[in-house]
Amino acid sequence: MKKYFSYAAKIGVLAAVLSLLAFFILGLLGEDPTLKSIVFSFAITPFFIGAALYFIRFKVNENHLSFAEGMTLGFVVYILNALVSFIGILIGLFSWPALFERIRENKVNITLEKKDFTIGQYGEETFQRTYESIMDLNVFQIAINDFIWKIVFGLFFTIIISIILRKTKT
Repeated sequence: MKKYFSYAAKIGVLAAVLSLLAFFILGLLGEDPTLKSIVFSFAITPFFIGAALYFIRFKVNENHLSFAEGMTLGFVVYILNALVSFIGILIGLFSWPALFERIRENKVNITLEKKDFTIGQYGEETFQRTYESIMDLNVFQIAINDFIWKIVFGLFFTIIISIILRKTKT
């Protein structure tokens, strides 16, 4: 099982490196990278989990993969992706405060653009709480949001891919 984990760990770290590249390249292009990097993560997560499980099943484990093995190895991939990305975004945004300010400014602008709708649907008090929470946004919250979405996507895709690729010895 140890060799399985080393393969899954390498694939998870590779996924995180690509996620961080996407995040900071979008930042260099002058955009708010938060939403687009989440969409990018949604697109690459099944690819990396599938690649890890496929490789383990067909190249390492002689065409066998139990659901439990798939879930465990998928967990390693998506947890490492989420954890390394979290640390990278945290360090990156502390090192590049202008990008963080651009992200916060974009979120404030979106909140103000939706002011009438929010007040109409939920009331003035809800809008004020939302606006104040956006104004109090910090680097940790940006990084933890990315972390949580990677965990959610990872779990979802790991379940599906583990079911598809499972094949036990008969």
